[in-house]
Amino acid sequence: MKRITTIVFLLFMFLVSVCCESKKEAMMRHEIDQQKRDERFERRNEENRQWQFTYMRTAKAGRYEIFQHQQFARNTFLLDTMDGRVWVLTQDSDTKKLWWEEIGVENRDTVNVK
Repeated sequence: MKRITTIVFLLFMFLVSVCCESKKEAMMRHEIDQQKRDERFERRNEENRQWQFTYMRTAKAGRYEIFQHQQFARNTFLLDTMDGRVWVLTQDSDTKKLWWEEIGVENRDTVNVK
């Protein structure tokens, strides 16, 4: 009888240890899966932030846009995209201050700038 009790007790302990190990493994798997989900979420958020930053810089043109010649900085122009007016950047010869001088544009009313 003592042997049977010992065998039953050992079997019970074995089943308990197997059960506990499977719970530990399940919890570890759950934690690893959660980490992977968090990493994917962070990566997706970073991609969204990059896309929004790029979209804001390229897709939406402002009302005023500045254009400059690649080789000559003195050829710098300011364009009003709403009504088509154009200014050129000029420098006062006496004070050396920069200011925008409007350029007359022919047929400005008939040209659709947008």
